[in-house]
Amino acid sequence: MIENLIYFINRPNKNTRDALFRKKTGYFVSITGIVFNIILSVAKVLIGLFVHSIAIMADAVNNIFDTISSVVTLLGFKLSEKPADKDHPYGHGRIEYISGLLISIIVIIIGLQFIKSSVLRILNPDIVKFDHLSFFIMILSILVKVFITILNKKAGDMIDSKAMKATSIDSLGDVFTTMVVIVPMISSVFTKVQIDGYFGVIVSLMIIKNGIEMIKETIGPILGEEPDKELVEMIHKDLDAEPLIKNVHDFHAHNYGPDNVYISFDVEMPAHLTIEEAHNVIDTWERILEEKYNITIIIHVDPYLEEDNCNEIYKKIEEAVKPDGSVVALHDFRIVSSKSGKDLLLLDLVLNDMQGKDKEALADEMKKRFEKEVSKDFDYRLRIVPNFTNIGDE
Repeated sequence: MIENLIYFINRPNKNTRDALFRKKTGYFVSITGIVFNIILSVAKVLIGLFVHSIAIMADAVNNIFDTISSVVTLLGFKLSEKPADKDHPYGHGRIEYISGLLISIIVIIIGLQFIKSSVLRILNPDIVKFDHLSFFIMILSILVKVFITILNKKAGDMIDSKAMKATSIDSLGDVFTTMVVIVPMISSVFTKVQIDGYFGVIVSLMIIKNGIEMIKETIGPILGEEPDKELVEMIHKDLDAEPLIKNVHDFHAHNYGPDNVYISFDVEMPAHLTIEEAHNVIDTWERILEEKYNITIIIHVDPYLEEDNCNEIYKKIEEAVKPDGSVVALHDFRIVSSKSGKDLLLLDLVLNDMQGKDKEALADEMKKRFEKEVSKDFDYRLRIVPNFTNIGDE
């Protein structure tokens, strides 16, 4: 339903990677959030004042800042559209990520402020009144927040917007927050014990938790993330069609905004090809992949030797380092002439996921296995590299 609504707004354009599609979707979702959050903020402030509930007031101010968050998201989309200039040659796309981070920080500040207010309410309790109309409006606000959550989640996934995904996390937290807020209203019917301040603390902690989760969601692209695994797999499949290319590896992603992504990787090609022949193949594939995925592709070529003795040495090394699964791939294998009398053997060993293991010990063990096989016959230059994309040899 939500996806159909977004496609309807962007009709007839169905390309979610298109800049205009992202712009229209971003504007629609942000403006929708602004309108609904203004309505909810006003309603909850009036209810909070009427029934004397600090928890509802905390929820109301949370919605006020949700409005500000939607404005920040809207501004983020607007500013990120600015074209590249002399001072910012890669454009302004990361502003959208920064706007998501600002939203996260705002949410945490709100939570901290209302912990203070809730503690004061515990020390100085006030009577919370139950009102049928207020209760109905609070239930209705939950349904509205469920809609906003789904809208931002679906739209964020469709156009890969970190700011919208952060807003969806915040909105989902608001759903549970409002549920908690209603409890003191209901309890006031059955008991004179004032629990409003305590539930205000719970709401505040939930708001802070949402803010922390939002930071985790938005800070990744700013710091740098591994390449998208699905995209890496699709590129592998595309390049399987090229007989001159093998062993696609070493993927790196450089993200300057959702519309400005650079992907670089290495491929191996026969060493007998001329520079012009290899260039023609790679240039063609760079253009094909760029047009298909709407990203910038940079391919580096590693030559591989097809002589029988080289294949024999490669298999010998592979059998020595791969049996326990610690090494998932061998890359950049070459043997070059050296003036020292021994040929120089070059190789990269790609280690499997090393989390929870002694990385240095594992690397040392692989080096020892490698040295045992080649040190007598070759000088060597060995590199141990992590496997960020979790994809080995193809």
